[in-house]
Amino acid sequence: MSGFSVYHMMHYSLYSFVEHSPDPIYILGTDKKVIYANSVFVELYGWTTQELNENDFPHVPPELREELTQMFIFIDQGQPLFALDTFRIKRSGELISVKITISPIKNPEGRITAYICVLRDITEMKFSELKYYKLFNEANDPIFIYEQDKDGKPSKLLDVNEAACRMLGYTRQELLDKTPDSIAAGSLVHEIGNIFEIILSGDGIFVEGIQVAKDGKQIPVEISAKPIKLNGRMLVISIARDMTERKKTEEYLRYTESISMIGELSAGIAHEIRNPLTSIRGFVQLLFAQSKMGREFHEIILSEVDRINSIIGELLLLGKESPSDQSDCNLVQLVRQVVVLLNAQAHMTDNEIVLRTELTNLPLRCADNKLKQVFINILKNAIEASPRGAEITVELNREEDTGVIRIADTGQGIPNEVLNRIGLPFFTTKSEGNGLGVMISRKIINNHKGTLLFKANTPSGTIVEITLPVL
Repeated sequence: MSGFSVYHMMHYSLYSFVEHSPDPIYILGTDKKVIYANSVFVELYGWTTQELNENDFPHVPPELREELTQMFIFIDQGQPLFALDTFRIKRSGELISVKITISPIKNPEGRITAYICVLRDITEMKFSELKYYKLFNEANDPIFIYEQDKDGKPSKLLDVNEAACRMLGYTRQELLDKTPDSIAAGSLVHEIGNIFEIILSGDGIFVEGIQVAKDGKQIPVEISAKPIKLNGRMLVISIARDMTERKKTEEYLRYTESISMIGELSAGIAHEIRNPLTSIRGFVQLLFAQSKMGREFHEIILSEVDRINSIIGELLLLGKESPSDQSDCNLVQLVRQVVVLLNAQAHMTDNEIVLRTELTNLPLRCADNKLKQVFINILKNAIEASPRGAEITVELNREEDTGVIRIADTGQGIPNEVLNRIGLPFFTTKSEGNGLGVMISRKIINNHKGTLLFKANTPSGTIVEITLPVL
């Protein structure tokens, strides 16, 4: 060994390193031909040095041949190191993910004499990355990743998953141009700075807030955020959960509870009022029978007493439990009967109620008289709201296990500020109404495990949508 020069010693060491390396390695000459492939390469890929040259790099997939050309251009520029994540193919046809590093070999004068190419199999690493990215991307809840910018504020979003794009209505690229505070609304915007400091302190945070979608819709969310350290960078991972349905459920439960309380209170008061009211009506009739006062006063007083009695009757309805006299009936026939009945009233103002359905039978279990009362109330309101000569449509469809009735008029419509108040006790837009009709109708539908909603029609008018579970 003492007869070897340093130069020869280095070449021998290089050969020893290449031959005994656990990674597949081959050496390229300056003519871009393979002059040597180690035994690991031959064993793993199945091609010898001679076959690599004769078949013009058969381990490079055909669709990546352009990549090979670009790689040669890069190393011709004399770059000290070239690294590339790509794919290579074995003789058996198996495709593997590799990281290729190419380094030049120089002689003592500094001239490049060859290139050493190391192919490290990163299939397992890529599979692990893919697995976790798939988990990230297919999560049901929106996930946002960001960090601290140079000003100490939340940076633009570094990554988002598909759920975040769906909830907010942005493309992924559009969201990556946003910051956490640019998609926040309400009080959370002013608290972003404090929240961010708490997150970075390592404690994490759990808050409720509102995020704004691309179309301006405000979405109530629960946000859970905590810091993670990745490759020396402190990132924040934030998971948002859409609470829209939960808020609706909570609102519905509050509404149901208030209706129940109002019903019990109303029924109690109504019973207490009805008995003395009956006595008052009887004595009024008796007094006027013995009095010489005009019949006009007599009729006015009795009319007002009867009006009070009517309101009391409706209050008593609020206190009743769900109907017990339910039976099997045909919803199509039920709606058709109400349309025929109410068309007589509609024709008095040249209006027409049109039933549109392709169904002949839609069976459900219900208290048919109660449902008729609801349909009559809604159709009467539609007739009163419609201009003279207008058409009122009643659509009846089946959607899975639900019957859907949509009653649409073309009247003035209900303003947005009023729409949410429809159904509140004693709230009405009619000069002679008492505001209990819709409330009672909604209670009847709720007792049938259905829903009653008011929506704006296009271009004008109102749509009342009633859903009922069918057999």
